[in-house]
Amino acid sequence: MSDEFPAALLDQAKAHQSLDPQALKVCHVIACINQNIGGPALSVTNLTEALSQTTIEPHLWTLHYPEHGSQLQPFGVQFHSYPATFLTRHGRGFHPIADRALHKLAAQDLNLIHNHGVWMFPNRYARQAAQRYDLPLVISPRGMLEPWALQWSGLRKRVAWWLYERENLERATLFHATSEMEVQAIRQLGFQQPIALIPNGVSIPNLEQIPTKAVLTTQFPTLANKRWLLFLSRLHPKKGLDRLLQVWHQLEAQFPEWQLVIAGPDLIGYQAELIALTTKLNLQSRVTFTGMLSGDQKAAALGNSELFVLPSHSENFGIAVAEALSYAVPVITTHGTPWQDLHRANCGWWIENQTEPLTQALTEGMQLSDSDRRSMGLNGRALVTKNYAWSSIAQTMSAVYRWIMQGGIPVESIRFD
Repeated sequence: MSDEFPAALLDQAKAHQSLDPQALKVCHVIACINQNIGGPALSVTNLTEALSQTTIEPHLWTLHYPEHGSQLQPFGVQFHSYPATFLTRHGRGFHPIADRALHKLAAQDLNLIHNHGVWMFPNRYARQAAQRYDLPLVISPRGMLEPWALQWSGLRKRVAWWLYERENLERATLFHATSEMEVQAIRQLGFQQPIALIPNGVSIPNLEQIPTKAVLTTQFPTLANKRWLLFLSRLHPKKGLDRLLQVWHQLEAQFPEWQLVIAGPDLIGYQAELIALTTKLNLQSRVTFTGMLSGDQKAAALGNSELFVLPSHSENFGIAVAEALSYAVPVITTHGTPWQDLHRANCGWWIENQTEPLTQALTEGMQLSDSDRRSMGLNGRALVTKNYAWSSIAQTMSAVYRWIMQGGIPVESIRFD
């Protein structure tokens, strides 16, 4: 495909040529932004808030699941939230009232719809509203089209693919991917639309204002007087926690001053399996499960850890990696994540998703001197400050929206191959 503005997009944009490009109204559609959901909820709310500081007027349409914690409501964004009903909870986001509200908004007050995620009814609602009112549709798969993710609950996804998801994706004006790995996953499924390669952003903390260890040690005494090896992410089989526990079983006697901290929400009951494995390996005193952390507790965990580990099978971006680096913590993660920059910037280990490389990386990380670990951490903080600040991410996304609406020379981040 050439790098000229595609003819199909030009036809779609002509209906909007009279719009003031300085005031584009963009609605972001996401099934859930309750805080326990993790990465996408945080990324999308931060993106919309950052976009509110540009020439974009952002809306955010979502469903509210109180059982998953409070909603992350962004400042400066027009917010449209609808309580999840019984059918919503058990029917993959089915919510006719919210669907009608999105259609009404599209008819009266939008220039473009940006959908986040796949497989849920809200993603179908976004496509149908865009199609009915001839609006451009941007789709961010948010890692849900990665090969590992497609295999998880594979039968249900194959049914959904043929019923509606393939059509949703075929209707996309443009895809948004957060890594080269995600670009390739989209192309491997046969989709030829332009792809904007724009990473997620990260909020850079003030290292002079990190909460003390006491914020967590008072509640979790096993963390007192220990060095923290931190995992902080959603508890899910794709995160590789079973392998991490097996490796920790091999290493814990060699590093008695370290404590493995497993923090994050458990949405599918997986923590019970992990606790059973911990008991089987006789690691009860060497592993601390904290559950979901937020606010000062999350900041204390990240700011006082000395190594961060995410041995995931699949991540489209891995926002937890960026967060750890922003706190100047060296990171160990796998080739299942798009973080080869860890090696290039000398701020961590990007390893094969196997037991031996994980064992070696953890050993090296824990054996480093304090000054060497600190130096690596500061390298990582410099990396994310330069490349992943939300302000620059929002400016790039805003430019992509304007390119869709007006045409012209493509934004540098847009890929046609």
